[in-house]
Amino acid sequence: MKKKKQQFIEPQLSVSELSHALYEANKKLAKVNNDLIATQHERDIIFANISHDLRSPITAIRNTIELLRTSDDLSREEFNRLLDLMDARSNYLEHLINDVFLLSSLEVNQKINMSPENIGMFLEEFFFTAEADNKYKDRNLQLEVPEDFPYLVKIDPNLFLRVLDNLFSNALKYSEENATITLGASYADSIVTIWVKDTGIGMSEEHLPHIFDRTYRIDQARTPGAKSGCGLGLSIVKNIIDKHHGTIRCTSKLNEGSCFFIDLPVFKERK
Repeated sequence: MKKKKQQFIEPQLSVSELSHALYEANKKLAKVNNDLIATQHERDIIFANISHDLRSPITAIRNTIELLRTSDDLSREEFNRLLDLMDARSNYLEHLINDVFLLSSLEVNQKINMSPENIGMFLEEFFFTAEADNKYKDRNLQLEVPEDFPYLVKIDPNLFLRVLDNLFSNALKYSEENATITLGASYADSIVTIWVKDTGIGMSEEHLPHIFDRTYRIDQARTPGAKSGCGLGLSIVKNIIDKHHGTIRCTSKLNEGSCFFIDLPVFKERK
């Protein structure tokens, strides 16, 4: 039986259209590849920073242990001083490890447990807890949250406490004795704005676009040449705020202080 000649089907796209589509596909593929390379480079920097910051406290702890083993005539005062040193270094290591774990958890889209909270009461509770914390005894803490501030905001309470704690710790670290740290809030156009302001050493404007980057070392902006930490604190804050569908920004002037502003949408009950 004679086979029928197959009918030629004209392509729906012209050669030029197919070439353009291939060009666009290759351009998208190149962008994805470049993004992957940039992400890997960023991770390499983070791991290098973390490795560097782990080495110092570990070395200090090992040296202290060796000194305790080999010294037979340490006074009680000297012995307690060495224990305090190991305790401080251990706390730093624990804090760093917790930061790495939290940032990793946030970046793999770990589900967060958000619920409507009275943000005024939440901020007041945090403030009075901080006021009772001995580490802030040399700072002047001020609260600028209106007494009648009834707005509900959907937050993960544990994560948002971490945000406030990181910002307050940041203000403490980069301010001197008797400096003022202020926690405030305001409402406008269905947005609650929360701020943490300090009268610390501040930073120059050129550094502000980078302070939330995971690989940025905030100490370099504040105290050039000083020993710096891996700088995950503000990156964690930014990541948490993003997951709350909010925004965060910072204003700062060198030798005058910094202010971090958080904008969050007000929660409205569905009818």
